[in-house]
Parts: sequence; structure tokens; C-alpha cells
Amino acid sequence: MNLINPIKLFGSELCSVQNPSAYIGGEFGAIVKHHEENDALFNFCIAFPDLYEIGMSNQAIKIIYNGLNKIDSVRCERVFAVEKDFENLLEKFSAPLYTLETGMPLNQLDMIGFSIGYELGITGALSILELGKIPLLKRDRSDSDPIVIAGGCGATNPAPFADFFDAVFIGEAEGGMFELIEKLSKMKKNGASRAEIIHELASDSHVWTENMSRETCGHDKAFRAVWSEFGTVPSVESYFPLPNIKPVQDHGVVEIMRGCPNGCRFCHAGVYYRPQRAKTKQLIFDEVDKLVNVAGYREISLTSLSSADYPDIENLLDDLNRKYKTQNVSFQLPSLKVNSFSLPLLEKLSEVRKSGLTFAVETPDEAWQLRLNKEVYAQHLVDIILDAKKSGWNKAKFYFMVGLPFPETDEKTEEQAIVDFMLDLQQKTNIQCNVNVGTFIPKPHTAYQWVRQISPEESNKKLSYIREHLPRGKFRVSTHDVSTSYLEGLISRGDKRAGKIILAAYKKGCRLDAWDNHLRENLRYWDEAFSEADFDVKNDILHERDKNESLPWDCISLGPAKAFYKKEWDLNEQERLTKKCMPDCDHKCGVCNNKTCVNIDNKKDVLVEKENKFSQIRPEFNIPVMYRVIFMFSKKDGGEFFSHLSQIEIFNRAFLKSGLPVIYTAGFNPVPRLEFGTTLSLGIQSDAEVASTVLFDPISENEFIAKMNENLINSIRITKCFIFPVTNQRRRESLSTALWGSIYEYTFKNGCVAADFFDSPVAEPFLQKESLCGFKVDSEKNIVTAKLLFQKDRPFRNALEEFFGKKIYEIVSIRKLQTLAKPDVIGWTPEINAEYQKNLDDMTDHAEMKKINARFKKRIVRAEDIVAGEEAIDFFDLYKKIALVNAALIKQREERQKM
Repeated sequence: MNLINPIKLFGSELCSVQNPSAYIGGEFGAIVKHHEENDALFNFCIAFPDLYEIGMSNQAIKIIYNGLNKIDSVRCERVFAVEKDFENLLEKFSAPLYTLETGMPLNQLDMIGFSIGYELGITGALSILELGKIPLLKRDRSDSDPIVIAGGCGATNPAPFADFFDAVFIGEAEGGMFELIEKLSKMKKNGASRAEIIHELASDSHVWTENMSRETCGHDKAFRAVWSEFGTVPSVESYFPLPNIKPVQDHGVVEIMRGCPNGCRFCHAGVYYRPQRAKTKQLIFDEVDKLVNVAGYREISLTSLSSADYPDIENLLDDLNRKYKTQNVSFQLPSLKVNSFSLPLLEKLSEVRKSGLTFAVETPDEAWQLRLNKEVYAQHLVDIILDAKKSGWNKAKFYFMVGLPFPETDEKTEEQAIVDFMLDLQQKTNIQCNVNVGTFIPKPHTAYQWVRQISPEESNKKLSYIREHLPRGKFRVSTHDVSTSYLEGLISRGDKRAGKIILAAYKKGCRLDAWDNHLRENLRYWDEAFSEADFDVKNDILHERDKNESLPWDCISLGPAKAFYKKEWDLNEQERLTKKCMPDCDHKCGVCNNKTCVNIDNKKDVLVEKENKFSQIRPEFNIPVMYRVIFMFSKKDGGEFFSHLSQIEIFNRAFLKSGLPVIYTAGFNPVPRLEFGTTLSLGIQSDAEVASTVLFDPISENEFIAKMNENLINSIRITKCFIFPVTNQRRRESLSTALWGSIYEYTFKNGCVAADFFDSPVAEPFLQKESLCGFKVDSEKNIVTAKLLFQKDRPFRNALEEFFGKKIYEIVSIRKLQTLAKPDVIGWTPEINAEYQKNLDDMTDHAEMKKINARFKKRIVRAEDIVAGEEAIDFFDLYKKIALVNAALIKQREERQKM
């Protein structure tokens, strides 16, 4: 297999794309199974059809990634959809899209599996296939092509995807997918062909294929896989890999419950994840412990479809806060029903960081709420908000939908009901209201799967009314794009003909349609694809279905039979509630059986708490003597493509994971005290970056280096450090204050001759003596060693771009060799010298202090020497001298206290 190393292949050209670190891999915690000669591993790629920063927040991706990599015979790696700029880079180098871990070209895999959590991700999936040199249509694939499968809650109507995917796995990966892939991997090892592996795949009862039948597959319907042991045995570890760049949701995730007891009739996820299964407290604590102490998270989401329905939720939060509050760990419940909401619960969530007030109302009318099987008590909502305001909350977010199947009249419409409800609530509470309104899409496998979807015109009318009638200032209204809902309806409710429209729109240029900015550009392509279709697309999306007609998704069973959905529809018409799901409920839906059932065991767990690796988070208050660490680190082999903000995140997380006694900032969101001497531009390698932090307990320098490198990514390495005592009685010298400049190695390329530049007028300002810059040109190797004053650094690169007429990454590769300091700013200043000499006579050990003084003064480089062209002092060496000053002053104070 011809593996792709993006750093070697693209080099500094990676600077031409946004977020290049999203395309190079090397994340902390990534699992790399190296390729050996005659490697017989089954090469599987888990693909997410959206950008890296979205996909690395997705829990399903990490569950599948870590679960499959536990199988010795499987190598599972990752790929994500890419932006257009990276598409252009792949095209420029004639390279296929590749996996992040070892750079496997996608067209050389055994299998690629797409996690479709959202229907509009399909164009991202097609772009991954095409960039990976895999035929888009399954009929065009040969024996040498990978098998292409999909799964996820966005693929429970596989009809629109029938032309693209060889198979679709229905349900939870832990419920059978891992065992299935292991079986296929053994078939590969034994020499099975692609066709034989697909046949075995299709025979699994959880797998859908287009020509599925009892004769060919042993079943004519794919049944959802359910992991019956969820919550009672440890889940697949899903906190690694840690992302290279900050993802959209940057927090640890513990799934405390799977499934939802409430049975909202519009909710597809409520059916897909049935039955309700609560995780034991012990397993939750074990996962939180790893997220905090192994992965370095300080914000933890306790997720489920309705987290407040977790049994004993308040005691769970009490226990978690008791253990982790001193470590500045906060917890949030991202999905709460209004009726489960209480101020005590909210206060527990806000002990460390104040979370937001969010209420999913859907519809405010009580009769319509009965239809949805979701009651929202208006007075209870008012009471919560009034109590919350007393405790410091001043705004709240509310979610609604329009287009629900309600019997509207001229006097009573959805939009009027929403406006009247919000005006009344705001008047009673006087709270700032953020109102979010979307268009309802009748999803498959729900009681509303037969109803019509309102048109974009109808939706626009309703949403405009809400925007116009909720006054600005008191209300901030955001509405979902109606075109997004229209397309989502096409893909979630369509038959195989929808696939032809998807393909046509993709070929016209549609990409990443889940992003509003991309969709706005893509709408014209979708419109063209609709107009070219050989059927009435609009009617197909919007029309009402007959209760007895065959539906495109009838070949899929999520558990409940059609009769259950019809019964729920009848209760909707009667405006009657269905009771919550319980272990012994009287309204069986068909999901529970002898193996799988509702699990809400509320017994008091006897927690076995592990010893905290971390000490208490300590801000810089009343610590008489601290220990400053000055350290040098390198950035190369990919580290040069991390932005400065990403670098800060990487170091902060490394400090958190290491358990070092780091001092934190004060305030709402404490972070480690961390300072960098310089900020490098993207694409510049470095052997000599300098940074500092502060500790409240002393440790050895070797221990600091070892613990940090153990928790940093491989492309950023600490090479040396020194630790010295400091005191609050004297201001610490800022690293940036001391910066003089740097020494770089510029390697010219692409026909750019260094000597030509230095012979030009453009170079003259940098060759003048007063510029303080110095250059050594190796014409034979076309390499320049440049000593640049900090203020001349960027202008020098700009001058190169001006002369050669190219971007800097096209002209040179840059590597920093040394960081230089100006010791006159923070060296042995007259003020420090006066303070030192004043107290020197009071010292008991004059000889020792005079020795330190003499050694220090001998090594000082004066400012006038630098101006005269002498070499500036090495940044790291300067701070060793400052360490001597601090040690001397602290010793003076200690000696005075003894006298």
C-alpha cells in the first residue's frame, strides 16, 4: 500500500489551507497500527461527512473508532470531509484523500463506513468518496474497490442512498457491528473475495441491502441492533483521540442514559434509541475520572435524550460536584424537559460555571402539547425563570417548531400562539428571551411519518410573523433556513429517486450542505437538480401519505410495529397522553423483550472512588514562594501547522493531564498560568520556542520535562527547562518584554535564488547596520541563516513575497534555530542592583552572594553592545541569570527573617 505522509507530500503548501492541522493527524491518543510486510489486517475507515471540527465532537465516531481498534485483526482509522481549499491541494498534487492515522488512500481500504447522523451530510459523504478515488455509484465499483457502508440515525430510510452504499447497518454499533466486522476481517485473512464479504455482510439481520430478500439474505427487513448491556458494563472508551484544533463542542462527554421514556410523537431519536437504559453511578464516575485525569477535560456533558429523567439525577450531581469541584470541573445537562427542570437542579449544574437556561417548548398550546405527548406547564416555566433571576440568570433560550400537524384556524395559528406565549412570559418574568424556531419535518419511524410537510412558502410566512411580532431588545429571534428543512424532507422521506437528485446536485457543486454559508451557495444547484428531475419533487417531499400505503422505509424496523405508530397517531387525534415507558408498562411498543428492556434501577450505588490524580486547582493568591518554570520546546514534523490558539489548547490540556502543581489564573474560567515568548506564523518550524509557567510546589526539571512530553503531541516536544523560586513581592519579568529577535534558517525553493534577492534594492533596508539584522548566505545550497530583530521579522518575509511575487510558503521553508533576548530590559538593572547591594551587607553568608553576583555580572551583555552589532544573548540563558537574581532576593528575605 502506498501510504501518504501529508507533511512530506504537501510540505509548506499546507499553509495555503485553513486549519491545516485538521489534515495531518498525529493527535494525542490516536491509535496507530503500523503497516508491516504482508499485513493481513482488515483496513476499515470510519468516515464523518462533515468537517474535522464537527466530527471530532461526535461521540459515535469515537465509539466506533475505539471499539474496532480493540479487535486485533482490524485497523480502524478516520477521515473527514474537507473544505474546497484542501480539495484544490489534493488536485494540485494528484493525491487521493487519505486516512489520518497512517495515510492510507481511501481507494485502497477494505471498507469505509459513513456515520450519517444528519441527512444533509450525504453530499459530504459523496465528496469523501470522490476525493478518495472511489466510484460514487456502487454499480461502478470493482473487486479492488472498498466496500462502502453507512449507519446512524440519519440513515434509517436508506432508499435515497441505495445507489451509493453497498449496505447500511441499522442500530447501535455495540449491538452487533463490532462482531460483524471482526467476522469479515477473518474472512479477508482467509482469502474471501469482495463479493463474498458483501454477501456475508448482507446476511446479518441488522444490515440493509438494496436487493435484500429471504432467499438471498435470510431476511427481507433489517432490524435495529440494540446494546442490551448499556449502562451495566463499561462503555467503549471514547475520549481519544483529542482534537488538533478546538472542536465546536469542546468538552468531555459521558452518556449517562440511552433512550428516552417520554415518547414524544414527533421524535425520531426517541424511537431509534429505545428503550431507556440508565448507566450506573459507578460507571459514570469511572468515565468522568478518565475524562478529567486522562483526557484533561474540565467541562463535562452528562448526555442523553432527556438527562433530567436519569433516576436520582440530583444526588448524582451532588456526588460529582463534591468530588470534582475543587478541580474546577463543571457539569452540564444539555437536554432538559421543562417539567423536569427545577432551580435546585440548575444550581447544582452551576456550582463551578453558570450554565444557560434552555427550554424546548415546541408548541405553547396545551391541547397541541397533548397531541405531541409533551406537556409544558406554562406556570411552572414562569416560576423557574423567576427563581433563576433571583440567583443571577438574566436570559433564557426557547425552542419552538412550526408546521406540526395541528388543527389551525384563522383565530388560532402556530405562529400566533408562539408570539402570544412569549409576550406573556416575558411580561411576567422580564427576562431577555432568545427564541429559536425551526420547521417540523415528519420523520420516518414516528407517529407523524404519514403527515404532510409544510411548503417553504408556508414556513416563511409563519417564521416572518414571529420575527415581526416579537420586539427587538426583549427578544432575539433566530429561525432555521426553510431550504434546509425542504432538503432534509427530501432525503429523510424520499424513495430511490431522491438519490438521483442528490447525485445531480453534488455533480453541480454541492458540498457541506449542513453549513448555512455553503447551502446558500448551493441552493441554485439543488434548484437545477429539482427542475431536471423526471417527477414532481415538491409534491413528493410535501404530500401526505396514506396510512395503508407502502413507505420507502418499511424495509427497516426500529422495533415498534406499524400498528404502534398508528395507535399513537390515533391518540394524537384524541389529544391523549401516552404514559412514560416503564419496566412493566401497559402500552408495549415492541422494543422490549427478554434480553432488552427498560433499565432504571434506582438503587443507591456504593461508589468506589479513585484517588484524585490532581491536587486542588490553586490560583495565585497568598502563595509566598512559587516556582517559575522556563522551558524550551520544538515545533516540527507537523507541529508547525498548529495555530497559536491551538498551541495554547494543547499546552493547557497537557498541564491538566500531567497532574503537575501548576498555578491557575483567577476568575470565572481558570486556566494554567502560561506565557509564550513568541508567536510563530503558521508553517514555521522551530527548535527554540520559549515559554513559562508557575508551580506552587517545587519539582525536578527532569520530572517536569518527562510529564509534559508524556502528555503533549509528538510534534511538540519540551527539550529543556529550569525551575527557580519567585515571590509575589517582586514582579515577574514578562517573556515578551525580553524578546530581541530570532535566528532562522531560510531554505529557498521552486527556483527562487537567495542571492538574487540580496542583490536587489528590496533587500537594502535589512542590510543596513542600523537594522541590527545579519545574514549568512550559502549560495551553493541556496540557504540563508538570518538574524532578525523582532520588528524586522514580518517585513523581511513581506519583502521576499514582493520580490519573488509569490506567497512565502512557495518561496522558502523556514526553521527557527534560536530565540534571542535583549538583556538591558530585564537583566541586572540599576534598580535590581541597588536593592541587591542594599541588603547584601545584612546577609550572613557574604561570600556566597558575592560569588553569585560576580558570576552574573560577568555574563551580562549590554544594550550598547547589541546596537554596535554584537550578538544578542540567548533567550534561555538570559532567564537563567534572572533565576539567580530571584534566588538571591528570596534568600535575602529569608535571612532577614531569621535575624
